[in-house]
Amino acid sequence: MKQPLYNTGVLFKTLIKRDWFKLVFWILGMLAFAASGAGKMEVASNPATASTLYTMFVKNPAMVGLFGPTPINNPTNYSLGPIFGQTMTLITGLTFAIISIIYVVNRSRKEEDDGITELFRSYSIGKLANTTALVMELLLLNLIMAVLLALSIEVQNVAGLNHLESNFLFAFTTSAQGFLWGMFALLFGQIFSEASTTKGMTFGLLGLLYIVRMLTDVTNLSIGWFNPLSWSYLAFPYVKGHENWLAVFLTFLLAFLILGISYILELKRDVGVGYFPERKARLHGKKGHFGFPGLVLNLEKKMIIGWLLASFVLGLVYGSMFGQMDQFISSNKTVKELFVGNETAASAIRGNFMVTLFSILSILIAAFGVILLTKMVSEERKNRLEALYALPLSRLKVYSTYLLIAILSVILAQFLALFGIFIEQLGNKNALSFLEIMKSGMIWLVAVIFVLAILSLLLGLVPRLAELIWVYLAFLLFMTYLGKLLSLPKWLENLSIYNYIPKLPVEKMNLPTVLFILILSVFLVLLGFGAYRRRDLITG
Repeated sequence: MKQPLYNTGVLFKTLIKRDWFKLVFWILGMLAFAASGAGKMEVASNPATASTLYTMFVKNPAMVGLFGPTPINNPTNYSLGPIFGQTMTLITGLTFAIISIIYVVNRSRKEEDDGITELFRSYSIGKLANTTALVMELLLLNLIMAVLLALSIEVQNVAGLNHLESNFLFAFTTSAQGFLWGMFALLFGQIFSEASTTKGMTFGLLGLLYIVRMLTDVTNLSIGWFNPLSWSYLAFPYVKGHENWLAVFLTFLLAFLILGISYILELKRDVGVGYFPERKARLHGKKGHFGFPGLVLNLEKKMIIGWLLASFVLGLVYGSMFGQMDQFISSNKTVKELFVGNETAASAIRGNFMVTLFSILSILIAAFGVILLTKMVSEERKNRLEALYALPLSRLKVYSTYLLIAILSVILAQFLALFGIFIEQLGNKNALSFLEIMKSGMIWLVAVIFVLAILSLLLGLVPRLAELIWVYLAFLLFMTYLGKLLSLPKWLENLSIYNYIPKLPVEKMNLPTVLFILILSVFLVLLGFGAYRRRDLITG
């Protein structure tokens, strides 16, 4: 086909018809995540509360590394608008990015792996038509989300968040990240020959740039202009005199530049292949690869190793924040006014920081476990398990293998992250012991295991709805990230499993609650297996 864009419009209409429900669900979910808390943050408009938040979130370098910076240098100017902008811009941009990466990989490289793209190419379809239709859909999705997000914040008419231009700047700087990272996923999809590798490399780059921005935000904010992820908040919405649309322009400019490179690479390659040659297979398999557990581990080893290394590196980065936390405690006089006595202030601030840090870290680890466990249903959709079940292989072995690999992997990942924190903070004056860090950090694995138990139940009962677990993970992140700032209903807080985990070292250990959650998790796993053993295999 000489015209590479031939019948792009037909494919675009097909994509919209196929995905309209999912797209509407994503839009509503993003609005609920990013805009619903605007009205609940009015408590921060109180001058005393704002002054306290300014000390904790602006002057504290450790919290800047987590939430992002703000150019405000006077606590009297730290009103509701800047508070919302600082706490929500980065996390919203990351959420847009994650959704786009997953969607683009599934609709591009994954469809090549499954042979769908090759089927399309057998008709009168241009070589770039499918990619262009996908790009048009992604761009339209992010533009619609940006407009609706800005308007949804505006109509709430919250003092400090009722400036239309600031709302549009916030909405576009975050949605632009979604489009940019969709283009990164598209680019890696041309380079690598498998969907899993494409997704892993794109998320790897996102994680690397996130770690880099944590360091540059604390040391030299101007360096952030060389980091595309930092553009999500360098527009500084809601900060008068610092609002900058240049970040939005640069994001879209880079996105279209990456799109152009992707076009060139796609035109020069065949369907189903990439630019990195596939490794030649062994003539004889290793002994460890025999048996079903060995097969699963062999297929997932690259992703597992990558996540384990990333967890350790992230732990090292987080560990460096403890030194910054100690400097903040010892040098900031305002801290003495927030708590009673120096020792109480130091331990309370450090303890609350550990709770926030370890809970967010555990949610990331939970996402790792979810990805591993959902491999069971993805292999089922590709009819690979059906072929294996022709052998003397029980459903119990399949179910338990995927579940145990996921659980053991998240335990090891959490341990490595905490070990990285321990190593990096050893040189500090008030360094925490290995036991203190492990006790405070490993307790969150109880919540992670509960999340995997819910997923195992979904895989057994309603495997086609298993992706709903991502909605619950997003809810957990929202509650952990902003729950303390918002006056949310008690019943909503109670829906978060993290609300029941003992927050060591701030709170005392609650062994009965922990045991109850673990027993409930086992019960959910058994229910899931009972349903999995009785249901039919899904296809397609």
